[in-house]
Amino acid sequence: MKPTSPAGIGAYYDQLLATHGDTALGAGWPNEADRQLRFGVMRDLGWQGAPLRSVCDLACGTGAFLRYLQAQGAVPETYLGIDLSQAAIDIAQKAHPKADFICADILSAPPAQRFDYVIANGLFTVRDTVNEADMWAFMTEMATAMWAMADKGIAFNLMSAVVDWQRDDLFHVEIDRLLGFLYPLAGRHVVIRADYGLYEYTVYVYRAPPALR
Repeated sequence: MKPTSPAGIGAYYDQLLATHGDTALGAGWPNEADRQLRFGVMRDLGWQGAPLRSVCDLACGTGAFLRYLQAQGAVPETYLGIDLSQAAIDIAQKAHPKADFICADILSAPPAQRFDYVIANGLFTVRDTVNEADMWAFMTEMATAMWAMADKGIAFNLMSAVVDWQRDDLFHVEIDRLLGFLYPLAGRHVVIRADYGLYEYTVYVYRAPPALR
């Protein structure tokens, strides 16, 4: 049997979207400023703002990251947004009729298409009622699937374990533990950013050293 994403994760975000609509709160963020900051950090996966040619936006929600890229004049030549929520995908397709969005779980039905980069904003930060072991398994299975789809690299964010207290509904991951998983999967071309003031960090995993890409 092929693995699937935890049902609780999808239900959590569907409830937020139904309650708060297409807003930062509807995507699990306390405010829009922090969400825009995260998007800026994610855009840097092209290495200091270099143009992005093809991107798969995993857990794209309502297409907010694409909206950010449009505002920055940095829309990729090829873009695909994927999310488990049909409600979110319906909003994304209506807002971006010329972009490609699909409702799918890449663990059970990975797309045949390949991309320079596969990214996930916020997919691994909240675990809600999913236990730690199942969330770790989900994250590692998903990152492995993302890596298989990417020609240049992947990027995602996680909650830091170095905080005053760890919330029970969030997924806090020690960096050494993450690297212990990533190095065997993808090698040592890993960049971690924890300099942008949020209680999280973003990891970029490349197939070649950034300076040589």
